[in-house]
Amino acid sequence: MNKIELLIKPTSYLCNLNCYYCFYKKTKSIYPEGKIMDLKTLEFFIQRFMDYSEGKNIYFCWQGGEPLLCGIDFYYKVIEFQKKYGKSGQIVGNAIQTNGILIDEKWIEFFLKYNIFVGISLDGPEEIHNFYRKYNDGRKTYKKVIEVINLIKKSNVQFNILSTIGEHTGKFPEKIFNFFVNNNFQYLQFIPAIDRKNDKISDFSTTPETYGNFLIKIFELWWNNGFPSVSIRFFDNIIEVLSGFEPSNCTLKKRCGEYVVIEHNGDVYPCDFFVMQDFKLGNIFEEQIDKIYDKLKRFGEMKEIQPVRCKDCEWNFICKNGCLWNRYVKWKNFKGVDYFCSSYKKFFSHSIERFKIIVKEILKFQNGKN
Repeated sequence: MNKIELLIKPTSYLCNLNCYYCFYKKTKSIYPEGKIMDLKTLEFFIQRFMDYSEGKNIYFCWQGGEPLLCGIDFYYKVIEFQKKYGKSGQIVGNAIQTNGILIDEKWIEFFLKYNIFVGISLDGPEEIHNFYRKYNDGRKTYKKVIEVINLIKKSNVQFNILSTIGEHTGKFPEKIFNFFVNNNFQYLQFIPAIDRKNDKISDFSTTPETYGNFLIKIFELWWNNGFPSVSIRFFDNIIEVLSGFEPSNCTLKKRCGEYVVIEHNGDVYPCDFFVMQDFKLGNIFEEQIDKIYDKLKRFGEMKEIQPVRCKDCEWNFICKNGCLWNRYVKWKNFKGVDYFCSSYKKFFSHSIERFKIIVKEILKFQNGKN
């Protein structure tokens, strides 16, 4: 590894919202006590991974639940411990994925001071965002989130928008895209909601048909009214693949397992979708870090299990057998195809030639600069 990537859940599933499609709430069955990471665990895991990194760059992504529930003093301690155990010349990055509700001027000052990248969850215009994303008492969240985003934009904190696409909201791609463009949101990430409940696909989950149609419509809008001023992460990843680079998104990588998930008590998992006892890699107080990464490697190699239908598929060079979670949700194992297989086939067939045009233009521009 040339870098270390950590996804930390310092509040576990604890959150100040009750979003209908949240997959992480079920983690309560593993951690019914619902605790926040203490400073002993925080310092210990930072020290261990800093030492293990041996000076390689290391990136911390703080998620939840809602990670800001830890309080701002917790994150000042994060910076203190990173400085204490970091190596000379080492790059240490921090990012926070948040619903934004708790952000105020003090948080803004902290983000700016330590160059923290912030991901804000916003699903689209008011009626779309509020459909799934509510407070615990049922109140709507849109107005508060927009208030916070306006504060962030004024302060020049670096941020992007993460939009979760459920079956209902996935039927409004034009409204969603136009809303983001009209509000000058330039960095977008669309994540399809998918989970199981009682051995059935959850009712909020985006169907393959809805997701395929959503991607196509978003692409058309982006091609005609967004590119290149708007960055959509999934589209960027496809461009990376066609340009001969490894994509930054794990969904399209050859293997999973480039980061580990650290729960509030130091338990370690290979992916936040797979925070389950069967997939636990160990605990930082009990397991050697190299042994954790050995287990992570074996987990990551499971992505290379190739379903029969993937073997001769013309799009396999892009999707690399699909996402392990999307396979697991559909089949309860890793042998079947990605739940969104038909979505990808439909989308790639529709868009591939224009992606190739983009890649040619990028290469032409780069050659011109040289």
